[in-house]
Amino acid sequence: MRQWGSYMKSSGTQLDVLARPSSGLCGRFARNRDGVTAIEFGFVAFPFLLFVLGIMAVGLQFFTINALDSSVETASRKIRTGQAQRADLTLQQFKELVCESGGYYINSNCSRVFVHVQSGPSWADIVPRVCAANGQMTPQSNTTAALTDSSGGSEQVVLVTVCYDWQLPVTFPYLQYMMMRPTDNVPLESGGSLIQSVATFRTEPYE
Repeated sequence: MRQWGSYMKSSGTQLDVLARPSSGLCGRFARNRDGVTAIEFGFVAFPFLLFVLGIMAVGLQFFTINALDSSVETASRKIRTGQAQRADLTLQQFKELVCESGGYYINSNCSRVFVHVQSGPSWADIVPRVCAANGQMTPQSNTTAALTDSSGGSEQVVLVTVCYDWQLPVTFPYLQYMMMRPTDNVPLESGGSLIQSVATFRTEPYE
């Protein structure tokens, strides 16, 4: 009986050793739960940051659109009332007026702004200008010419088209899939996003 008891005690000790988790490096790693929170946060942090940056980018886009619309409306009023024509502004000077009316945010990137002014006796005489084609912005025509060459005189129908090559998607390339593209759906070669604002009106009988 003493031998059988000794055998059972010895066998039980061996089973305990086999059932006991390994105390080596792998065993300690398997039992460690200290980094679970950090790992779980790592899984969700990147998508969450992308989501937050996306919201900020869309907000900045709406802010830029509103700023550009406001600047076009303010500057175009000077054509409608004849102030710009009487001041003998050139097309380039009118563009600078658009940029200044948009505040620092637009004015600091005025080289990316393209202004097109068209006029005619009736709406049917005006064909809207395309802002970009084949990845290139449509350049302004004869910027040193008098604005009246494009805007006409009093009681004329005028279309002011302002195109802005917004450069934020250059910093965050994934935004190119969220932002507006030209009508031909070809991305701008600059990597920017196209923002467009239009003003249509008939000039007052200021003459």
